[in-house]
Amino acid sequence: MQTLTLKVPDDLADRLNRRARELNRPKSEIVRQALLAQLNGEKKFESLLDRAADLVGKYASGRKDSSHKRHLKTLGLKSLGSWKRS
Repeated sequence: MQTLTLKVPDDLADRLNRRARELNRPKSEIVRQALLAQLNGEKKFESLLDRAADLVGKYASGRKDSSHKRHLKTLGLKSLGSWKRS
């Protein structure tokens, strides 16, 4: 195994030290895992939109009138009972 030396900002070093203590693992192991994840193109956080990207817009809602202006004027009035628009 080769040795790699790098410089990191103080705040990143502090975060790495804290994480190493939390996990009770060497800093080098944490850095190796992070580097491997980066090189493999892995994302730590993935949005719901990213996860459902292949489904978004694929299926119709079944309501043909949902975007028509005349239907939007009364949107929500039925569910509010006696409330009236001003």
